[in-house]
Amino acid sequence: MEVPCHAQIMSAKPFQLTIIIPTKDRREILSHLLDSVKQLSAIDRIVPEIIVADNNSQDDTYEYLTVTARSFPTTIRLLRVLRGGKSAAINDAVRISTGNVLAFLDDDVVVDKMWLTSVEAFFNTGAYHAAQGTVRLQPTAGEDSEVQRLNQRYRTIPMIEHESSLKEVRSLNGSNFFVRRDAFDRIGGFDERLGPGASGTSEDLEFAHRLARWGITIGVAPNAVVYHHVDRNRLTDEYFIQRHWHQGRSRLLIRDRSHVQICFNLVRANAQYVYYTLIGKERKRYRSKGRVYHYLGMFDAKRKQFRSLEGDVGWNRSMPKVQAQQENPRAKLYPMIEKKGPHLAQTSVPQQSGDVSGRH
Repeated sequence: MEVPCHAQIMSAKPFQLTIIIPTKDRREILSHLLDSVKQLSAIDRIVPEIIVADNNSQDDTYEYLTVTARSFPTTIRLLRVLRGGKSAAINDAVRISTGNVLAFLDDDVVVDKMWLTSVEAFFNTGAYHAAQGTVRLQPTAGEDSEVQRLNQRYRTIPMIEHESSLKEVRSLNGSNFFVRRDAFDRIGGFDERLGPGASGTSEDLEFAHRLARWGITIGVAPNAVVYHHVDRNRLTDEYFIQRHWHQGRSRLLIRDRSHVQICFNLVRANAQYVYYTLIGKERKRYRSKGRVYHYLGMFDAKRKQFRSLEGDVGWNRSMPKVQAQQENPRAKLYPMIEKKGPHLAQTSVPQQSGDVSGRH
């Protein structure tokens, strides 16, 4: 496979940004994000395209967006996707996007006022074709010592702020990152087997790995800052276990492992957990505990894979003490309703049939 140089995929067009926001049943949290977007510096000059990819919400997200778009300073396009999963929603949003730079925001962040101009400045340098932005905790929660202590233990709410000397990274966090459209198209989009609503996690990690395989370096955009909502339900053992279980199942899809490899790593993680418990190293103890559930989830997925005649992993197993909520990965796209507000562009995507599991 010939690896392209940066110049081969560099777009000569002026900066044109599409902001893609996948969401499902979180209208209130989404409203905080869009309120912050409305206040962005230079939004009237840059005029970004905003696509909200609604993954079949059952709350009043659609009605809220219809009303909000009427007074929004730029066009909001609402795309309804019935195929389950964040990755599927993002891929369909990208297909209808018009920007030559794509920005991906989770619906549970708010953007700093200078976020938009920082993204523009980063890509106008032309040095990189993908970038990770800064992710901080929302200010009030970030000052709460208990929140800081629990998030240091569990690491279940993203906090990403690199040293000023660091210019490149190897991974991505889906709550705030950017990529040129031509680079996105070249590597093939997100793997729809992965991420929330499918395997549970790791869609951003796998995407970053494919960028690297194509020779596309990920830069750091430190001034493109978002603030992550603090859901205290994430700062619990229950969520921690669920998260790592999903992670193990997801990583098995990214790279297959044998039963022997999984069992060896599980035994090692258990031994490390016992050791760090005995010597009182809490962070390392929880890191080892996460690995234990990571490999238990991986082992469960491997067992299902082995037993399935088709070789598919079933993703509907409940977590220990946690009720997992998964979407149907074979649902079809739902056509858009033809109702328009002054700034709300309704978009239809052709119906798809057959296997939409996202295997590349």
